[in-house]
Amino acid sequence: MGTSTEPRWARSGPKPVVTAEFAEWTADDGQRVAVVARYPDSGDDLPVVVLCHGLGGSQHGYAALGTHLASHGYAVLHPRFADAGESSLALLFDPKYWLSRVTRVHAVINSLAGRQHLPIRLRADNVIVAGHSFGAYTAQLLVGTRLFEVGPDFAHRTHPAVAGGILLSPQGSGDRGLTPHSWDGVDLPLLVVTATHDRGARGEGLEWRREPFDRARSRLRHLAVVRGGDHQLGGLPEPEPTGDAEIRTAVAAVVTGFADRVHGDRSAGDWLAAGPFPTLLDHAHREDTACPTT
Repeated sequence: MGTSTEPRWARSGPKPVVTAEFAEWTADDGQRVAVVARYPDSGDDLPVVVLCHGLGGSQHGYAALGTHLASHGYAVLHPRFADAGESSLALLFDPKYWLSRVTRVHAVINSLAGRQHLPIRLRADNVIVAGHSFGAYTAQLLVGTRLFEVGPDFAHRTHPAVAGGILLSPQGSGDRGLTPHSWDGVDLPLLVVTATHDRGARGEGLEWRREPFDRARSRLRHLAVVRGGDHQLGGLPEPEPTGDAEIRTAVAAVVTGFADRVHGDRSAGDWLAAGPFPTLLDHAHREDTACPTT
């Protein structure tokens, strides 16, 4: 990988990337929300991707993926959540942490209009919410996935500025308020990335991981499955990634191509529909030709 013959989404974009860290990007219920921002060194009205870390991670994780997106013209905001640095699996099943994560993303999105921290202006609409593992659960709630039997606060946690979701190792039905009907109202564009050996916290397998793709009503959705891969998807979570570089490159390319399609690039949709990286990834693609984009 890394040659000029590759699709542009697999190569670093043309813009040098700036990384900035903020101890308080915004506040949520009186608590500071720390954010790492990665963005191109020039441009304006940049589209935003909010990238949510997994359980026990931090705003410093997924640096390579965030940098790749930023080099292609996105402002990538990595918020820190209350479970950062924690490793107890019990937090995955504690509704307090579900809600805390979602409200922090709401606070970050609400801050975009008039945000003065950065020397470039960010778009306050058409935000893509992405996340890995517990972060994918967070992103699911932001795109309209509905929870049942966990209290009225959890029925819907969408945000009107969200234009699509990127779900890396997401959760299926059976716990955490998710049922087979949780995706009945999800119609925003979705990318689901998982792997053949991507196990859930209770041993769930591939069919469970791909449920958001199979059950959502989205007119634009794409599924990429890493052959022989596991929950780390080539080592994406680390601040300094380790693992399979080819898989990381393929996943970053699919993520970036999907983001471009959500923002109106039909060539990106054609590329995804063709099933890129066929030796590494299995694909499924569904797109209504009338699918609205920005």
